[in-house]
Amino acid sequence: MKKLLLIPIFLYSLTFQAQFNEDAPWIESINTKRAKSSNPVTFKEIITAFDSYWETRDPNVRGSGYKPFKRWENHWKNYVKEDGTLPSAAEIWNTTLEAKQAKSSLADLSNWISLGPSDFANRSTSYLNIGRVNAIIVDPNNSNTYYSGAPAGGIWKSTDSGATWIPLGDNLPQIGVSGIAIDFNNSNIIYVATGDDDGGDTSSVGVLKSIDGGLTWNTTGLNTTNSPTSMNDIYISPSDSNTIWVATNNGVYKTIDGGTTWTNTNNTGGLNIKDIKLKPSNPNIIYAVTTNSFYTSNNGGTSFGLSGSGLPASSSRLVLDVTPANPNAVFVLSADNSNEFQGLYKSVNSGSSFTSQSTKATIGNIFGSTQTWYDMALAVSDTNENEIYTGVLDINKSTNGGSSFSKINTWYIRDASYTHADIHLLRFFYGTLFAGTDGGFFKSTDKGNSFSDLTTGMEISQFYRISVSKKTSGKIAGGLQDNGGFGFANNQWINYHGGDGMDAAIDPNNDNLYYGFMQRGETLFISSDSGQGNNITVSSPESGAWVTPLAINSESEVYAGYNSLYKLCGTNWESISPTFDSSAKVLEIDDNNPDIIFVAFGNILWKSIDRGISFSEIGSFSSDITSVEINHNNSDVIYLTTSGINGKVLKSNDGGLTFPVDLSKGVTRVTKNIIKHQDLHSQNPLYLGTNIGVYRYDDSTGAWELFDNNLPNVPITDLEINLADGNITAGTYGRGVWRSAIQTETVSNEIAFESIEGLTPSCGNISGLQAKVKNGGSNPVNSINIEYVFNGISNNFNWTGTLATGTSALIDIPTLTPTTGLQKLKVILNSATDTYISNNSATKYFSSNSAGTANNINDFEDVNDELLVIDGLGDLCGNSGYWEKGIATGLILNSSGNNVYATNLAGEYAPDTKSFLISPCYDLSQTTNPVLKFDMAYDLEENWDVFYVEYSTDGSNWNVLGTSNDTNWYNSDRTLASSGGTDCYNCPGAQWTGTNSNLKEYSHELSSIGNPTNITFRFVFHSDPAVEQEGVIIDNLIVEGTTLSSESFDKTDIAIYPNPSKNIFNLKTKSIYNFDFNVTDITGKIVMQKRNVEIQGSQYQIDMTAFTSGIYFLNIRSNGGTLSKKLVLN
Repeated sequence: MKKLLLIPIFLYSLTFQAQFNEDAPWIESINTKRAKSSNPVTFKEIITAFDSYWETRDPNVRGSGYKPFKRWENHWKNYVKEDGTLPSAAEIWNTTLEAKQAKSSLADLSNWISLGPSDFANRSTSYLNIGRVNAIIVDPNNSNTYYSGAPAGGIWKSTDSGATWIPLGDNLPQIGVSGIAIDFNNSNIIYVATGDDDGGDTSSVGVLKSIDGGLTWNTTGLNTTNSPTSMNDIYISPSDSNTIWVATNNGVYKTIDGGTTWTNTNNTGGLNIKDIKLKPSNPNIIYAVTTNSFYTSNNGGTSFGLSGSGLPASSSRLVLDVTPANPNAVFVLSADNSNEFQGLYKSVNSGSSFTSQSTKATIGNIFGSTQTWYDMALAVSDTNENEIYTGVLDINKSTNGGSSFSKINTWYIRDASYTHADIHLLRFFYGTLFAGTDGGFFKSTDKGNSFSDLTTGMEISQFYRISVSKKTSGKIAGGLQDNGGFGFANNQWINYHGGDGMDAAIDPNNDNLYYGFMQRGETLFISSDSGQGNNITVSSPESGAWVTPLAINSESEVYAGYNSLYKLCGTNWESISPTFDSSAKVLEIDDNNPDIIFVAFGNILWKSIDRGISFSEIGSFSSDITSVEINHNNSDVIYLTTSGINGKVLKSNDGGLTFPVDLSKGVTRVTKNIIKHQDLHSQNPLYLGTNIGVYRYDDSTGAWELFDNNLPNVPITDLEINLADGNITAGTYGRGVWRSAIQTETVSNEIAFESIEGLTPSCGNISGLQAKVKNGGSNPVNSINIEYVFNGISNNFNWTGTLATGTSALIDIPTLTPTTGLQKLKVILNSATDTYISNNSATKYFSSNSAGTANNINDFEDVNDELLVIDGLGDLCGNSGYWEKGIATGLILNSSGNNVYATNLAGEYAPDTKSFLISPCYDLSQTTNPVLKFDMAYDLEENWDVFYVEYSTDGSNWNVLGTSNDTNWYNSDRTLASSGGTDCYNCPGAQWTGTNSNLKEYSHELSSIGNPTNITFRFVFHSDPAVEQEGVIIDNLIVEGTTLSSESFDKTDIAIYPNPSKNIFNLKTKSIYNFDFNVTDITGKIVMQKRNVEIQGSQYQIDMTAFTSGIYFLNIRSNGGTLSKKLVLN
């Protein structure tokens, strides 16, 4: 049991409730209602007010404020109590303490370790980062010691100027931080203002205090019994270590006894104080602002009075700053009632009066967004009062006291001045500018010209969902609040898509395929290289839930839950179910029987037994369903959890028709966010992710026990079990990803299908396939029945041999004869003694193509001149591909009556499409000087939509053919990086883009590739989500070259010697006496030619004395056919 490093404990003290930022515009009507009623506001009332506000507004505008609220809603929806309200901070605090201090009858065998992310591979180019930072402070006694506070990730300390970080307070019941103060006289004394004042991800539990540099923490007199729900800045008097002030949404609280007692009886009670500063030369003078008023205290905070004439009469938010460069100066930044820049105001008389330095009328709206109630910051240089910085979406700088500003960074460009979007804090320490943003911790030592990212080492990511490969726990995909989709492979994290990262899935049969949603299911991002890159995007068919559920079945079919169930078909979603009344929140597919699918809409559960074609409603529950899990050993056993602090854990034994078994005992007063069943275990272990950690249950104990050694006290949003490595992985909302070993058991008889090996897509029959099988039991395996289903046709055979315990074997699969197009192979193991069936099969999809012939032009005029078309990773729904064959009749692209392949024969191409037009397979082993040629015309949105050629010699790994420097080839080498992050999101760095409407020949020599026996080319068309033009047309595809192979007569008819030779080559024949020949050099140029050669005595000499050394080709033609031979002249 982990030790809690704090005192005292306050049990069952119910005071304030968790709530969203009071200054959000849609909260105004609720504030008015609350003033007239003593009843607490319900969660539903807040949601209704939000929905009403957005009925006439566009939520997709960057910085509109829509996203911060939806994050809050998604987090707190699982906490709602029976009366519709949210729990108080005290309730959550007390429940956590009670649970962590409860005595357990069983040993906790967990041992959690952090997996990060603390850094990621493409950090230098990605506009996304690790996590949000609310608070930053530098030790006043040691400029190398930094502290940082995250909204749900705790307080972090660095003693080397941000190079490395350690967490402080992971064992606290609440680890949200919005303000930090350090004693000027004793650096070991630290105060923390708790909660998340901007986003509401955590509620305030008061002010915490440490007297040992953050190693342990104590509650103070401002605690869960009396704390406001929100607080932000906190300051210690530089002249009296016992005097501290903290700004809250119930005024300025002050203590004069080091935090033992606090009071706000200073005329600020009931005021939502948004910012507070001490006068640099006199800590008895304190400035404070609400959203629209300025207050001053001249007696150390004993009382405050309105001041600040010259400030706007009405505003939606104010923030302020002071500077030692001029102790009498006070600066106030104001947002108007539209949440845009209203003005910067300066006082030179300690806040008595202000004058405008600039307004929206004089310099425009410099904020870049309208969510100033969420993030808005101001900093004045501590050495130059005319150097001023503001932050909302980006950071702006003034060098003339605020008369004008220039933007110093752009949120989506990772350059030297990058700080991530949404600026929560700007502050100067020791002449250095620090920034806390939605992406992390940044500092500038050169007046904002560049920023260093110091977030490395802080594991503060807020994960919505994660997915772990079934084959190895070394592969993870997940979605982060504020910071897109992250993939983990090869022991490193990488960011592979933007937006708020949401649900994720990894293909169980090919764990190189990562799928990741952004918010509301707006875009699906697909990576085919384990998250190392974003290869394909798929637009949404409609708007889904904030976290739109995404699932992939055991046969690699991808599904998503919107207002109906959709299946991924190539690069499009297709609705396969009836339409429901709302957006799906939960989607679960049976691993053993992919025909069984559960979908939850609010508190109603639906079930399909035909892969989503039809659904039946099978039950409703007292609160919303948060997760559904199907027992891996018995599809009739279903586990279900519901929302609310007193939500349920329920079990069905009849496939979900009824849920008579209540497993909630022992996990009351915690949220039930996710439940997972451990396969291959006779006691059916269950793991429950809650707002305070992970619990474990199994049939033998019949009770829930904490499973949380070393795990921070942080909400668990997702769990994934990997049996291959024997561990469980947790996604947390504030402390990244964590992992622990789990207890497994060995059974007597157990076989497991590991993988299908030797599958190399090619032309013609496929041989060399093998099933990799492992003996996971204690008894040897001597026989297995292997069933293989190829394109719907089932065959089987018996394998016999000896497979020892813990070993694997490769079992040969008979040769397959594919058709042209997408192929499906499923292999199933059958054994009468096998204990578990959930790991007995694997499915592979691959494409097969026809064989092509060099020097044979394909003009697409014949009905058989069809090329293979594959959209995305392949259409599993049986649809034809995107490219069309026929006569192009576009206004720009016109084929003049000839057949071509086109992205659209008669108009504009589709947005957000990636489609491959694939050539036949060519054998170049007997072809010299091969050249790929085709005619093409194109009309593409320049630097946004692209076209390029790839080649593969194994059917699996593809490389871009050529560069823009090659003659008669690409016209662009632009990339996202070289564009400065402004365009070319789909550019590989070698492509055609823009417009050339002339149908002209393009060519690229292939000799650098060698002479592969199997090479295929694919033409890649990739469009972005907006602005469509006419696309691409292609005609007259050919691979040209000199063929060395014999056509009609045996190669042994002719012998050439010596070869190599210095000058004379002797040609000797058995049966050919009259022929033509020519000799070409390696470029194909004819250097010697003879006609009607007659051989005397079966021998002929070719004299090449006059030629330079090198490789030449002798090409012989006779009535019997043609033959080519290589000549090596020394």
